Amino acid sequence: MLLSVICSWVGLALLSLPTPTSPYCVTVRGPECDDVEFAPGSTLAGEGFDITKMQRKGAYVIDTSTWKRRDKTCTICHNPYLQKKQKLPLSIVDWRPNHQCSLKIASALHESSEALVSSSTKSVQNNWESSLELSHKNFRGSLMLAGTNSKLAEYSMEKTKKDRFSFTSHHVSCRYYSYRLSSSPSIHPEFQQAMKKLPKKYNQNSKAHYYKFIDIFGTHYITKVDLGGSISTVTSIRQCEAALQGLSVDEVKMCLDVEAAANVGEKVNMKTKAQHCQEDRNKLENRASFSSKFNDRFTEIQGGHTTEPELMFSPTKNPEAYKEWMLSLQTIPDLISYSLDSLHELLPPSNPLAQNLQRAISHYILERALWKNCSEPCPTGVKTNPKDSCVCSCHNNPGVTPNCCPTKRGQARVKVTIQRATDLWGDYNTGTDGYVKVSHMGVPVGRTRIIYNTNHPYWGDVFDMGLVVLSAGDSVKLEVWDEDNKWDDDLLGTCNVKLAAGVKEDICGLNHGQLYYKVEVECAPSLGGGSCSDYVGSPLNWHMQKAYVSRNALPVPSKILEKLGVVFDNGTALANRSRSDR
Repeated sequence: MLLSVICSWVGLALLSLPTPTSPYCVTVRGPECDDVEFAPGSTLAGEGFDITKMQRKGAYVIDTSTWKRRDKTCTICHNPYLQKKQKLPLSIVDWRPNHQCSLKIASALHESSEALVSSSTKSVQNNWESSLELSHKNFRGSLMLAGTNSKLAEYSMEKTKKDRFSFTSHHVSCRYYSYRLSSSPSIHPEFQQAMKKLPKKYNQNSKAHYYKFIDIFGTHYITKVDLGGSISTVTSIRQCEAALQGLSVDEVKMCLDVEAAANVGEKVNMKTKAQHCQEDRNKLENRASFSSKFNDRFTEIQGGHTTEPELMFSPTKNPEAYKEWMLSLQTIPDLISYSLDSLHELLPPSNPLAQNLQRAISHYILERALWKNCSEPCPTGVKTNPKDSCVCSCHNNPGVTPNCCPTKRGQARVKVTIQRATDLWGDYNTGTDGYVKVSHMGVPVGRTRIIYNTNHPYWGDVFDMGLVVLSAGDSVKLEVWDEDNKWDDDLLGTCNVKLAAGVKEDICGLNHGQLYYKVEVECAPSLGGGSCSDYVGSPLNWHMQKAYVSRNALPVPSKILEKLGVVFDNGTALANRSRSDR
């Protein structure tokens, strides 16, 4: 009898338990709702997001502040990391602790700023553009849509107009929680009011109103999240500056990998790489660390609390600082990955406003997109990189690295032109049978043809010495001879011409007469100074710098935007794009 009563009581108790929204959550009523705080990061979904900036807008599209139902119940979840109960906003479902932390750093090498910016959507879990009017097959390979106005783009793109850069990215993340919005979340009142104020039609007259709305709320809203923290760094590497130190960009990346792993306490075996990098450090000035030598860096730390601005490349190399930051993510998480829906998807498809907003968002993204276009063709005989048609690949070229940089300081192309001579005197009874020998550092380069029976010969012979590594006091020797019987030719005079960058056209005094010559010394790319030993950048020309946003991307030309159906509000928008149409 007692057993049946207990069973009946348990059955009634189970029936009275509320339906949980996840295995970790239950629905409760009364004071228990008032006495607990929100789960960490539970208000991060539902916020507006601008895909062109890869940035949260700080304006809420979904109401994530309301937590109490009309029947005065709420959802309470057990947080195993903080050992406490916490409540959820009504718009949140499927909350769960979802711990995944790794000390393994993900790294990548990007040969251009365009490739780097294109990789910035890796944190977006879904196809953010599927419901928008952005799928244009004819232009798909040329358009850059996401992240073109982001902080990462701002950091990386402008500098590539001044020199040739590669970029290494390093990323590590730690996840603690995940959840999503319900299928019918509550719209935020301010967003509702703003939508009601939008004009009923989208055209050139109303476009500014729609763009103002997008400027406030973004292009998308966040629907599903993984919460925790992440550290992302991007290091800029001047390709040819690294090459002149005997390093490839791949070696720099590898050695930055090793140093970052040491800073976060990664346990993987990097002994072989570390030994190689120790040898490479000897090539650096003062044998500095790679992270201090290559210190042009963009860093983003999402979530948590730390007083260390450079957790991944800290000069103190303190893994404890990284561990403390990871622990703080339990209470101060941020987004590490997320799904996005376009704002127009909050409206029924049949609603004209949904169609207007879809067009406006699509046009907003297209107007802020970039058009990939190589600013410089690869030289004749140089192949393009199969992964990026704007990146040149030099293979089997002596004195040049695979990314077309000089391997040594002092490299230059030298050409000597023996023009003519005047007032020579080599024979008593006839004119001089003159020729000139050219040598460099004791090594014969060549000799001119013989001009017979004249004291005023004209040769015009050019000697292309190819790639030469200049050294201090480097010179070419020009010897003027009179042919007699070949074995007893007469030397009429010698000129030693110091090799220095530039074009030198001069006259050399001989024993009898003068020699006219020209010496052209062209420093290899990225080298300058008199002896071609100074590193100099490889900037785009002034007109290109004005037209381009980065080395190989410019604003989408207005003619292309018109073909894509973009509505222009007035002539200003077209005028602003005229520079990219030239």
